Amino acid sequence: MKSASLVTSIDLQKVRRVRLRAISLLAFSLLLISGMTQAHPHNWIDLKTRFVLDEKGFLVQVVQRWEFDAYYSMMTHADLLNEFGDEKAGFKETARRMINSLKDYEYFSKLSVDGAKVSLGIPDKYRLSSSKKDGETVLALEMTFDVKPKLKVESRSLAWQVYDPTYYIAMNHLVLENIEVIGGGAIECSKRLTIPEPSEELLFYAQSLDKTQRDTDGLGANFAETVTIECI
Repeated sequence: MKSASLVTSIDLQKVRRVRLRAISLLAFSLLLISGMTQAHPHNWIDLKTRFVLDEKGFLVQVVQRWEFDAYYSMMTHADLLNEFGDEKAGFKETARRMINSLKDYEYFSKLSVDGAKVSLGIPDKYRLSSSKKDGETVLALEMTFDVKPKLKVESRSLAWQVYDPTYYIAMNHLVLENIEVIGGGAIECSKRLTIPEPSEELLFYAQSLDKTQRDTDGLGANFAETVTIECI
C-alpha cells in the first residue's frame, strides 16, 4: 500500500520527556511475567505505532511495537533461556504470557474517534523478538490489532494513547517518525504528538512513590503522550 500524505506539526519538548522517563519507578515484570525475575525499578518502553488504512480510507489495522529498555531485556532474555533452554520456545511462551497479562488492561492502549472510545480487543497476531542496539540485546513485543468493524477516518479525529495506568513505566514514541499512517488511497492525514505537562506537585508526588505501592491506578494518564491523527 502506498503511504498517505503526512503533514507534521510538533514540539517534542525533549527536556520534559527525559524528565518523565527518568522517574518511572516500578518493575515492569510485576505485571507482565508472573513468576519471572523482577526487572530494574526504572523501566521504559520505546513505542512505534502504525495505522493501516484500506483503499477507501477506513482504518483496518493498528500495529504496535514495544521496545523494552536494555536492563529489562537482559534480565528477561536470561530468564527465558534458563526456563526453556531455547530462545525460540522462550520467546513464544513469554509473548503468550505478556498478552494474557495485559488483556485486562486493554494492552495499555486507548483509541478514540471523535471522542468515542474504540475497543481493539485481543491482538490477532503477536510476537516477541530480540535485536542488537548499541551492542546490547533489546527485546521487542509486536502486536497487530485488526479493527472490527473497520472505521471511517475521513473528516474525523483519532486520538491514541499508550500508557501504564499506574505510571510506573515510561512509554513514549519519542519522535513523530515513530507514528505511521499508511494506505488510504487519496486520503491525506496529518499527525501530531502532544507531550504532557504535569504540574510540579504531581511530578513531586510521582517521584516520592515507593515501588511497593499498589494504589496509583489512574496516575499514568497524567504522563501519557497523545497522538492525534486527522484525515481529509
